Amino acid sequence: MKKKFIYIAWILAPVLLAACSDFLETPPSVDYGENEVFATRADAEKLLTTLYAEGMPYGFCMSSTNTDRRLLSSSTLASACDEGEDVATWAMGNAAWNAGNHTNSNFTWDEDCRFYLRNHTTRVANLILKRIHEVPFDEGDPDFNQRTIGEAYFMRAMLLWESVYRYGGMPIVRDVIDPTDFSQRTRSSFADCIDSILIDCDRATQYLPDYYTDNAKLGRATRIAALALKARVLLYAASPLFNTDTPYMAFPGNEELIGYGNYDKERWKKAADAAKIAIDAAIASGHYHLYNTGNPDKDYEDVWTIPDNEEIILGNMKYRNFKTTSRPLVANLPTWAMNKAWGDAGLYVTFNFVLHYEKRVDGQPADWNMNGGDNLIDIYNSLDPRFKQTVAYHSSSWNDEIPFINFLEGGAEKSKMDHTSHLLHKWVPRILHVNGSNTANVQWPVFRMAELYLNYAEALNEYESAPPQAAYDAVNAIRSRAGMPAFPANMTQEAFRTKLRNERSVELAFEDHRFWDIRRWRIAGEEGVMKGKFYGLKIHSTDGNKTHIHYEPYVFEHRFWNDNCYLYAIDQKEVNKGYLIQNPGW
Repeated sequence: MKKKFIYIAWILAPVLLAACSDFLETPPSVDYGENEVFATRADAEKLLTTLYAEGMPYGFCMSSTNTDRRLLSSSTLASACDEGEDVATWAMGNAAWNAGNHTNSNFTWDEDCRFYLRNHTTRVANLILKRIHEVPFDEGDPDFNQRTIGEAYFMRAMLLWESVYRYGGMPIVRDVIDPTDFSQRTRSSFADCIDSILIDCDRATQYLPDYYTDNAKLGRATRIAALALKARVLLYAASPLFNTDTPYMAFPGNEELIGYGNYDKERWKKAADAAKIAIDAAIASGHYHLYNTGNPDKDYEDVWTIPDNEEIILGNMKYRNFKTTSRPLVANLPTWAMNKAWGDAGLYVTFNFVLHYEKRVDGQPADWNMNGGDNLIDIYNSLDPRFKQTVAYHSSSWNDEIPFINFLEGGAEKSKMDHTSHLLHKWVPRILHVNGSNTANVQWPVFRMAELYLNYAEALNEYESAPPQAAYDAVNAIRSRAGMPAFPANMTQEAFRTKLRNERSVELAFEDHRFWDIRRWRIAGEEGVMKGKFYGLKIHSTDGNKTHIHYEPYVFEHRFWNDNCYLYAIDQKEVNKGYLIQNPGW
């Protein structure tokens, strides 16, 4: 294949759209050939920036481009699973997922808009690894070349992983090829892909620092981030979707593409070991730990409202200066929260998901009655403190300007399109007032410490016949921070699994974990998860007092699930080229 030249202005197009940090500065406007890119440290760094601009995981839909689009509706995948419901007619985030009408050509629109871009970004990573040694020594950043090797290995691992958990085994490309040639490589086995990712993670740890003291480098890959990625990859690989004798759908002769093809308990041990190594390394660095000031009514919210806090191992630094009148918040909010006359949107939380929140006093299920009751405010006040830091509900405070949300019929905050009486508050900092003029920085957490503790607890429980003390200690560290009681002692493996999955849902809510967890656990087809009845609340005052509230659960929607959606369909245009085998059911 003939050599092709790279032009920085083309490679770094996403950076032109949303630069937010010194290392995401605007690239030069003149065209550079490939040789010129590696002639100086400054130009090579701009090429490195492409890996982050195009490849770093993100949760927020920031534009309609294929770099930052996501679902072109709400800011997370919540409305595409049991966490939430988009209510605006123009919000397409939930349409295909909840109606079960996916095709083998629409996943690049419905969720994975980076399907094609990922090939280009992988090419950039491979190009950097091939030629970074040519960059002259620069006294201004003497560690640049070595550190860049680690960053490129990390991002190459991340890019392949972003494909594998969506599609199963995909082509492993380690040389510099044209992006259009990726689909002319055959699919590698799931096992080979996992091994390749882990090798790159291990390589990255040899070159990367534990953390950065230079603010201009915040958001770059670190050794701890590489260990966290390895822990997540091994947890998913050990999970029922992939670690099984019976694939989610029959795929004769190609089972190795969609999983291991057999069950091996030792995979859970590898996942537990990797999580423990990551936790220990993070703590030993002195830079990372669970954010815990001793205030359970605020600490959880601080984790996602204070950028670069000590719990964040790696955050996407690309998005800054959020306003209620622009993306991503504009898609999450009804008109009263963004001071706009048009729209009437909002990302609402399903009652199915509200049921995950336990009672603060004893950790038991809340006192909900599916036939309704007159004690709504009492139930709200009894819930896990993370509930009021995540969900806006009748009688809760939105911010200083709206200290009491009135979701009663005719109430100032009641939207005609609200089906659930629970609006998502997470990702909307309270300093953003309804006039829409104030801004705040919000950081998408790619990895944070709480996930590592939950990964560790889950893997230990699945490996042992009963949860060991280390599993209790890991999950109880998170429970303690949240102001919740510890898990009961002497639980069975099954009971611990059920309660831990619930804990994971609450702690990592609306961070795009739930969407993937229900797939790797193979529970999407269970009633109320991605299938069946979805509930909201109807509420009214019992006597005219806005705090004396009767509630009644009701079904606002029936959702559908097809097992072929456990893994995505590869875009049929690429399959038609004759090299890539399509996933089963498509």
